[in-house]
Amino acid sequence: MKVKDSVGMLQRIKPRLAVAGSGLAAGLISSLAISALILLAEKLADLPVGTFYLVLASVALQTEAHTVDTIVLGLLMHLAAGSVIGLVISIPFVVSKRLLASADRYAPLYGLAAGFALWLALFLPITFGVMLPLLNSLDSQLIRQQVPTGEVSSIATDELLSIMDRVIAGSLAFNMFYGLLVLILTRLLSEAYMHRHQQVIL
Repeated sequence: MKVKDSVGMLQRIKPRLAVAGSGLAAGLISSLAISALILLAEKLADLPVGTFYLVLASVALQTEAHTVDTIVLGLLMHLAAGSVIGLVISIPFVVSKRLLASADRYAPLYGLAAGFALWLALFLPITFGVMLPLLNSLDSQLIRQQVPTGEVSSIATDELLSIMDRVIAGSLAFNMFYGLLVLILTRLLSEAYMHRHQQVIL
């Protein structure tokens, strides 16, 4: 009887773990997509490529080092945070069979709402509470992008502050696109897993 109960419990848990794992993977994939868009936007705006990740890592480490290692660390932090947020976004669908079933029809709506909530609850507080005070404290330091042949581009922190309104507005679109992508990928990945293993959420 105990063995049968254990098997039954495992059959109930595995599909839910699949949804959670799909959310984690979807968060990572979506973060990679957003990272590519951020780097492209920086290039088009003639900002040093990696400025966002440089500031992100500087905030986390309380450092003013403008190095490639700092940019890489900022990128890794962004990918890790995006993966965890993808997992968090998937939790309601892990808990509720009804909500997961409705994801087929309402995934875009759920995703856009999740992205807006993320922008409102996480991005704005970090930007106004941490990033802007840090940039204000740097006293017009230059952020440079350099290659072996020389400097490609640079921007002073006060110039960066002057375009923060556009950065904040643009980040809303990025966050909503991230949420949309996470929900769609979570649904597709979890459905593919369940179909392959012939499982359903009980």
